[in-house]
Amino acid sequence: MKKLFEKIKKIKHWEIYLAALAVVIILVIYFSTLSFGGGKKTDEADNTGLTLSAETYADKLEAKLLSVIGNIRGVGAVSVIVMTNGEGVAELAYDIDGKVVTQTGASGATTSTETTKKTPLLDKTGKPIILYINPPEITGILVVATGAYDPAVKLAILRAVQAVIGNSDAKIEILTGK
Repeated sequence: MKKLFEKIKKIKHWEIYLAALAVVIILVIYFSTLSFGGGKKTDEADNTGLTLSAETYADKLEAKLLSVIGNIRGVGAVSVIVMTNGEGVAELAYDIDGKVVTQTGASGATTSTETTKKTPLLDKTGKPIILYINPPEITGILVVATGAYDPAVKLAILRAVQAVIGNSDAKIEILTGK
């Protein structure tokens, strides 16, 4: 064990590799607690069950980001603001009936038309069954951290935010706090 530690100490910038490894471990732990259903669960919906308020979504995302970023070595005190555009929209379960109607005209020609009818599925209480709720669009994220003066910490924060929000065109700004 001692020989292994000595070999690690001989590697240039081993502290950066160790910090990157710690970030990866934190992100793996974080993502293992997420549900990957393509959207939010129905318990995060508003009282109609058909939308997810932008404020609620932003608050929950801010809390997740604070939790992840706060565990990065060297970050110090951190604040996060998430800006969103609009509300999340529910994707409902439907029963789809398809019918094909064939008609024969006077000249002997037949024509077929296909019609589909989408009926929302309802639960026992008469409310529509929600498959998932697409979250609001993230337009920007502001992170203020006292340790952001260090480029390695700033990069770790940026990577953590990108990992949490996934593929997004959101503008991410990281500033140094006092």
